[in-house]
Parts: sequence; structure tokens; C-alpha cells
Amino acid sequence: MASCYAQSTEAPTIANNTTLAEYTAHYTVYRKGDKYGTAERTLSKTTDTQYKLTFKTEASKYFYVINTEESSEFLYDEQQIKPIKYISKDERTFKKTKNQTIEFDYANSLVLGNDIAEKWSLPLNANILDPLLVIEKLSHDLQHKTQLLEYLVYDDNSVKSYIFEYSGIEKIKTPMGLVDTVKVSRVKTNSSRKTHFWLSVEHNFIPFRVEQEKEGKEVATLELKKLIIP
Repeated sequence: MASCYAQSTEAPTIANNTTLAEYTAHYTVYRKGDKYGTAERTLSKTTDTQYKLTFKTEASKYFYVINTEESSEFLYDEQQIKPIKYISKDERTFKKTKNQTIEFDYANSLVLGNDIAEKWSLPLNANILDPLLVIEKLSHDLQHKTQLLEYLVYDDNSVKSYIFEYSGIEKIKTPMGLVDTVKVSRVKTNSSRKTHFWLSVEHNFIPFRVEQEKEGKEVATLELKKLIIP
């Protein structure tokens, strides 16, 4: 394993458009400028065409603790990303733990969901994603210069539309030096909430910074502190 803290090298690419570049990204979580916790995002290959994406956060302030974990198993074949199984867990002080599982049954064209409240099933539509995989799909599409950044996502017993606005190239300061990024923002209809993503042009459009805002004010920010590429 080699850390990308070292000198910048030739940008990784998708080999022959048949594989995805594996990585582990470590982040510091900030809230209103103060360090709030840590996060880790990992993409690993499990078979010739199957991958696993995980995202974990640990945050705390005084007696309030938040631990979240998500994982997505998916296929990547002929430049197509197809979700297989999504699992999430959200633990917060003074609140009941939330769990969710979403399975994609291609044989029966169904999406099967399971959470604390209920089990549900919906028709499986083409080009559908899970809540974690959508950012990996966004990164993939930016590499391939896809113009339309709008995705359908199964989450909480419904299909949601994730729409991203492109803001152009922006150079940001990171532990690896100044990095050229593409800034995109997820905008929610009838909501003051926005999530901004800065994705590194040199590193397969991996998120280097993520910022959540509400009513124009920063709620939380993830800043990359270390990137490892096998």
C-alpha cells in the first residue's frame, strides 16, 4: 500500500474501462470550525466484477456520540454500476439505533427493504442506485464526462431523485498540497439544505471535501487527511 501523501504521481485511471480504482480515504469531521470526529471511505474489489464500498463516521461532543456505518456491494461490468446489497446503521446517544437493509433482486425485478419499522418491496427499475453508491456513480460519470448528473435512489421505502449542480473547477488546499477539484452540489427541492462535494480531478474524482449547509450556514464538513491507493 502506498500513501498519496507522498509526491503526486500520474493520476490513476480506470484500466481498460473494465475495473475501478480501489482506495481508502480518511477524513476529519468539523462542525462550526471545531473538530467533531473522523470518517473513512473505502472502495475494494471482491471478485473480478464485484466491489464493496464502505463509509464510517465517528463523532462526539460532550456526552453526545454519533456512530454511523454504511456498506454497498455492487457489480461493475461494461462500465455499468449495479447495486446488489446496501446496509446502514446509525447509532446516536439518547436515540434508538436505526438499521436499514436494501437488496436488489434482479431475477424477480424487485427491491427488498428492511428497517426497524417495516419490510417493503418495490419494482426494480433500470439504472437505480442505493444511498451510498450514488456518490461513486457521480465520480464515475464525471470521469467519463457525463453531462446529466441526476440519479434515482431507493431509500426509506421510496424512490428519491438526487440532482447535482455543476459549479466548475476549484483549487483547494489539502494535506497533499493544492488539488484541482470539480465542485458539485446536491440541491433538494423545497429545502434549504445543500451538500457540496469537491472531487479530485487527479484522483478518480474521489471526494476530498464534503460540506453540508442549511439556510446558508455550514452544518458539518469532511476534510480529507489521508488517501491510500493500493
